[in-house]
Amino acid sequence: GPGQDCAILQWPPERRLAYKIDQVVEGVHFVLRGPEAASPRQVGWKAMAKACSDMAAAGCWPVAATVAAHLRSDLNDAWALELYDGMLDCCRRFGFALAGGDLSSGGPAVHVAVGLLGEGPDGRDGAGEPWLRRGARPGDALLVTGTLGGSRGGKHLDFIPRLEEARRLRLRAGLDVHAAIDVTDGLARDVGHLCDESGCSVELERSALPVAEALRGLPADEALRHVLADGEDFELLLAVAPEALGRLLAGWDAPVALTRIGRILPACEARRIRAPDGSLSPLPDIGYEHRTATDGECA
Repeated sequence: GPGQDCAILQWPPERRLAYKIDQVVEGVHFVLRGPEAASPRQVGWKAMAKACSDMAAAGCWPVAATVAAHLRSDLNDAWALELYDGMLDCCRRFGFALAGGDLSSGGPAVHVAVGLLGEGPDGRDGAGEPWLRRGARPGDALLVTGTLGGSRGGKHLDFIPRLEEARRLRLRAGLDVHAAIDVTDGLARDVGHLCDESGCSVELERSALPVAEALRGLPADEALRHVLADGEDFELLLAVAPEALGRLLAGWDAPVALTRIGRILPACEARRIRAPDGSLSPLPDIGYEHRTATDGECA
């Protein structure tokens, strides 16, 4: 329900259905003018893949999508068809249906909303229930897929939602994944969401954070801020039982890396980052503000 990446429905009683509604908005999630302009196909891909990323964070698989798109009146039929092709690209890659939708035009900005229905484990196959943001426990290892800070290089337009990685994690780790979230607001903000929901704290290891190639060459502190605050990496962040960590990492042979970046702490301890020399500093409350399309910092 509210506060989770997907709504999990028990209907009929022996099945677990996941439902997600998400949107991309011109000026917030993409721009259509200037050097960083997205193509209509990229907008369509992002709209569908963004919803799929939340499905992956719940450990579920998409089955069917519906779409409501509102276009500017100056965009022609060819633009709309290319937008549709981008959505279909994502559906075909992961084998689910684009079942229907609605189209309108007028107004100053493009909006695309996706409703995504998926299916998750039912608790009877050894893989547990769908993942939630709550459930992390002190002592859990904190893992992340891929690299962080890649939006600076345009990753947010062509990312691959981590559905395959989530499926692999579920098969290999089963009940040992205690909580999960996808990184869309920035690592610092999203690990905060996971801790808030789970009633715990966290320690990140600065030297272990997987830095995106787009950040190579930046001063270390500047790169760290991008890793912590840049939104829309669309990687999976997971709290995993410590006894499963060695087995999971030793057997991980997927093309996308899986990295241990920290550990879950009791709620009474401060959220913090450990430097390579062992010194500790507070984890800043920074991240991407989707309501204002800026990197933000809370007082």
